[in-house]
Amino acid sequence: MHDNKTIENILATIGAVLWTIQGLPQIYKSYRTKSTQGISPHLMIIWALSAWFYMVYTVTRRLAIPMIVQVHVSLIVFLAAYCQCAYYSYGYSLKRILAIAAVCLIIAAACEAGSIYGLWAAKDLGTEIPMIAYGYMSSIMGVIGMLPQYYEIYIHREVTGLSYSFIVIDITGALFYIISLMFRPKLDISALVIYVLTSGMMIIIIVLALILNPRAVKKRRNAGSNQAVTHENSISDSTEGDPAHTDPAHTVYDNPEEEKPNAKCGVLWGDISSGPSIATDHQKDRNNIPVLEYGPDALEKV
Repeated sequence: MHDNKTIENILATIGAVLWTIQGLPQIYKSYRTKSTQGISPHLMIIWALSAWFYMVYTVTRRLAIPMIVQVHVSLIVFLAAYCQCAYYSYGYSLKRILAIAAVCLIIAAACEAGSIYGLWAAKDLGTEIPMIAYGYMSSIMGVIGMLPQYYEIYIHREVTGLSYSFIVIDITGALFYIISLMFRPKLDISALVIYVLTSGMMIIIIVLALILNPRAVKKRRNAGSNQAVTHENSISDSTEGDPAHTDPAHTVYDNPEEEKPNAKCGVLWGDISSGPSIATDHQKDRNNIPVLEYGPDALEKV
């Protein structure tokens, strides 16, 4: 394509805006759920380091201003995401986290300033190799940072914790950056590599989510059904052989008046011809009221 600085800046600005806000959905999700489970803290800190290398590279190569601004913001966003992992997953205190973040930002700013002037001095001496090395280091760190996240996915057997808005915005921003590079007088290979790798590895995560997440949901559903069946079987086993659940004669009544008839009137159950008086002694003695008796013994008394 023909070089066009205006189109390059417009496309780079769109990419910069997208990459500036890409981490916000992830930070918001972690804050809302109060959890960073499934998110690798190593991803965030390595990507922050990758952003630092690219900060130096964009300034020394004098890339589009939006790119330079965006990568500086990305460093802060990834550092904030790492602090969330330290807070929610590792129990770091807020005071300790703020101290770590402040130290990291001070060191990053000092090293950036020193690297920029050093690389410009090397360029004045006729070599851009160190400058190019910073660009490739950013690409390498970006790839390395994804490996711990892939390991998290392997452990959980699904993509969990990551915000899908974060992933989609990241891919979209990278595509705008790639297109913007086509309108430069000379294609910047180092920048192209980092954008292609970033978008490609994020696309892999989407593919893994489409494959693994339905399986994980199905597995949890089956596990829940099996647990319910096991619970029902355990209840059945615990009641099996219990007279209170199998023999009506052992039924315990809350109201004594609801007791079975043979507890009060044995004539329904006893043997009239040969059995003794069926009326209970308790019934005879209650309030000294005569009780009508049945059976041979009762007839002799009459």
